[in-house]
Amino acid sequence: MDLHLVMCLTKPRITYNEDVLSKDAGECAICLEELQQGDTIARLPCLCIYHKGCIDEWFEFAAFKVSYTAYQK
Repeated sequence: MDLHLVMCLTKPRITYNEDVLSKDAGECAICLEELQQGDTIARLPCLCIYHKGCIDEWFEFAAFKVSYTAYQK
């Protein structure tokens, strides 16, 4: 996994632009499925794109993990 991707996905929840993909664009780094024309995507400020559902779940998991870790201390 490249360094940018790690940095992108380890930040706290950030805002993003929701859009519908106008052409195929490789794969979603979260679910590893192809990003296809017509998919609803999230475009982060760094311009990385993911399936909207994938990034929403990722941020929910990350927030839970941080909350759980803080609770355990």
